[in-house]
Amino acid sequence: MFVSKMKKNKRKGFTLIEMLIVIALIGILAGVVISVINIPKTQARSRDSKRVGDIKRIQTALELYFADNRKYPVSTSWKNVQNISELLPSYIDRMPVDTGESISNSSQRCYGFTTREYKYGTNYSGGGYVLMATMELTESASPSKCSSIPNCKSSGFPCSGGASTQDYCYCAQNPM
Repeated sequence: MFVSKMKKNKRKGFTLIEMLIVIALIGILAGVVISVINIPKTQARSRDSKRVGDIKRIQTALELYFADNRKYPVSTSWKNVQNISELLPSYIDRMPVDTGESISNSSQRCYGFTTREYKYGTNYSGGGYVLMATMELTESASPSKCSSIPNCKSSGFPCSGGASTQDYCYCAQNPM
């Protein structure tokens, strides 16, 4: 009878040691997952994707403007896209804005610009354009590096003559 009472009093549950081991294992797994995910790089990739999308929105507005006017708004030097007033509000409701953050590392600058802003330039006649954004990751810019864009190699465009070979420069141009 005494033995059966002892068995009934045993509590079911985890001991303190078992709980500490489980918490330690969860902490180790969380650390491994966080190091694999690389949160800052994922955030930079997200901001670069937004830049590409913004450039495409601006391109769409420029093509709508071209369809009505048979030329693009003329700017023979680099111009912040915020200053392309011809597109507002008929062709785009508001211009996309990049972060505007300073670029402290000079090797990450495009054409010497020290802040992240969308830039725009055309040839003298307004028959073609170049849009430029400075990316945070080189792989984001690689498919459309400014140095590989034909308009950047043509005379009359703001990027010709000193074409940037930097890996962070993303450019788009008018359809040819």
